[in-house]
Amino acid sequence: MERNMTMRLSTPLPLDLATRWFDAIPHRISSRRYDETPLASATLDRLEKTCSRLFTPSTRARAVLVRKAPPEVFTGLIGSYGRVEGAPSFAALIAPDDGALEAGYLGEAMVLDATAAGVDSCWIAASFDAESTGALVGLQDDEQVHAITALGHATKTIGTGEWLMRAGVRARHRLPLGTIAPGYADWPEWAREAATAARLAPSGANKQPWRLQMEDDTLVVTKAAKTYWTAPLDLGIAMCHAEIGAAHAGVSGKWVAGTDAEIARFVPA
Repeated sequence: MERNMTMRLSTPLPLDLATRWFDAIPHRISSRRYDETPLASATLDRLEKTCSRLFTPSTRARAVLVRKAPPEVFTGLIGSYGRVEGAPSFAALIAPDDGALEAGYLGEAMVLDATAAGVDSCWIAASFDAESTGALVGLQDDEQVHAITALGHATKTIGTGEWLMRAGVRARHRLPLGTIAPGYADWPEWAREAATAARLAPSGANKQPWRLQMEDDTLVVTKAAKTYWTAPLDLGIAMCHAEIGAAHAGVSGKWVAGTDAEIARFVPA
């Protein structure tokens, strides 16, 4: 069952950070084994500042940094299989029940900021203890933790379990740009940059549940024919990448809610 999703994004990302986020996009890869070294206080301060900047009165989603991660927060998909090990910190991505799209959108900005700071990460939407995480971050009555991201320094070698997971989901594989954004070659430069950045967005098992099209000078995000329960998170992540790509090409704008099969439209300013 797909998560509930209502598109209510009203505040653009703080795009003065877009350059460092754009440069971080090709360098981020999911890591499940960390060397347990605590992150430097200055690095944690920087990430906490980014979390604060991403949350505004008109934004329903928020990211909360947990500087010292209790090991029991990280659970395995089946027993210990897929478990994150040794991560000293994590961030929780929080929104109302129907706010998964926003949690993905703002959460990926935080993840890219971590990458730019030399911190490794891993999106986790299922294999974490939601009850203990909620207690750590102080949930409001209408909120839930949609996902967390581990934060730390990845080990130089990966375990058998992580190797099997990366091989199974083809960790670096991406669909051709022509599949994700048919006709992109004829789009304006900013939209091509947005599509290229969106293509590199992470998603569950690298299924990439988004499609892009141009209509009336706006970039439209739609769902792929087949999706899955974490697709709203992944659609939000892709929207974050698209906005950063557009900003890199010198175009800012805002997301507005789509209709019917549309998820959202990016309208240039």
